[in-house]
Amino acid sequence: MPELPELEVMKDVLSEKIIGRTIVSATPFHPGILKTVDPGLDSLVGKCLASISRCGKHLVFTLAEELHIVIHLMLAGRLILCRSDTKATKASGFLIAFEDGEDLRLIENTKTHRARVYVVRTPNDVESIANMGVEPLSAEFTPEYLVGHIKSHRRQLKKLLTDQTMIAGIGSAYADEILFDAQLSPIRYGTTMADEEIERLYSSIRSVLEWALAAVRADAGGATLTPHKRGFFRVYEKTETPCPECGTKIAEIRYAQTKTYYCPRCQAQGALIRDRRSWLTR
Repeated sequence: MPELPELEVMKDVLSEKIIGRTIVSATPFHPGILKTVDPGLDSLVGKCLASISRCGKHLVFTLAEELHIVIHLMLAGRLILCRSDTKATKASGFLIAFEDGEDLRLIENTKTHRARVYVVRTPNDVESIANMGVEPLSAEFTPEYLVGHIKSHRRQLKKLLTDQTMIAGIGSAYADEILFDAQLSPIRYGTTMADEEIERLYSSIRSVLEWALAAVRADAGGATLTPHKRGFFRVYEKTETPCPECGTKIAEIRYAQTKTYYCPRCQAQGALIRDRRSWLTR
């Protein structure tokens, strides 16, 4: 799933390429991808794209003061620019055609299409934006904010970090990287943490995301379709490879379609966390 670093880079690349262009049509290819009915897609025709912003895991395309296209790429969505005469494939989910002969296309190379598109008068009309927590690289994300949420919720750290109502933009991949950097177990309950550990977690959240932003930007090289695999990850999807810090083999926990990656020595005092298939649901 594209997370904060990928979406931030995608926003910047698209801003350089399509701001100022005029929309001639918008077409959904899969039933259910468009989550709103009013304003209708016809309201987009003839409108000029004014700006692009990111809200958590959403990209917001602003056309006018009261007209926005909000896109959530979910697990496998990607955005590409191509010529309008390029044939649409089964992976195509939504298309915005510009008057200059290019399209912005949302594609999902999966059997299950989960991406979401909204046409709204204000981004807060999208429930997941209205209920969104603070941006982790913003001034509002302070140590005090993190302490307040950790101490008031008896939840495991992986779930706390990926809760979009608490912190916006962090998903499974960067949560694993953050917890590895902070040397904290993913199943540790936040309410058991000492102040020094929370300070360490706060520092890791910001430093890992800043480091990842630079790495993704370098990887993308000005392209809108960023690679799914990230060579700079240290634990995510690194099962059985040596930990870059201690050499212990990286382990994983599985639950449904979710996997969590961690170093047993650096994060769990040398022990393997039992894969009970239920800890993520507590």
